[in-house]
Amino acid sequence: MEYIILIPAYEPDDKLIKLVKKIDNKYKIVIVDDGSSDKSIFDKVKKYAYIISYDNNMGKGYALKTGLKYIKENYKNYVVVCVDADMQHDINDAVKLCDYAKEHKDTLVIGRRHWDKSTPFTNRMGNKITRYVFKKKTGLSIYDTQSGLRAFSYKLVDYMLNVPGNRYEYEMNVLLYLTKNNTKFHEIDIKTIYIGDNSTSHFKAFKDSYRIYKEIIKYNK
Repeated sequence: MEYIILIPAYEPDDKLIKLVKKIDNKYKIVIVDDGSSDKSIFDKVKKYAYIISYDNNMGKGYALKTGLKYIKENYKNYVVVCVDADMQHDINDAVKLCDYAKEHKDTLVIGRRHWDKSTPFTNRMGNKITRYVFKKKTGLSIYDTQSGLRAFSYKLVDYMLNVPGNRYEYEMNVLLYLTKNNTKFHEIDIKTIYIGDNSTSHFKAFKDSYRIYKEIIKYNK
């Protein structure tokens, strides 16, 4: 079974190059350029990965689904792990999630971070509040609802492609639709990494938080 590392990237810096170089060449890499204005970084990593590129920024959810469509059309027996482009996910953790998904093909595997005082306050509080609201609406207890490190087998790709949302709300919708589709999930502890106080994130605190909470609030089982 092949392991495919799917990396959505918007205006990445040299950390994407470092990330790709750390990945063992026995794993396939698919990078989706989500409408970045500067293509130079992608030129530097194209010998390591398959690059999908389009002109306009469409959002992380759109990029993930674009990558999944390509993977579905070109591979058969595989596990996908979604990894952020800013090196805030450890590759060893990504492989660990793939190993679990390989043995549990009907399960969405989520990387679970743990926060302490070294974690940026806004991230710590945001995750705590989201976890509480999510459980109130769904009855599901997921510790790290905002983790972007997730792995799943080919059996869940159609499910992932049918989840609505093109931006950051997509990742929340994936979890919300777990209950509607009776999809199993499993959390695995991973390293908690924040580089430069999370300054490279493209997450817009007000606009993207609004999109996420809107989806949780309107959710009905």
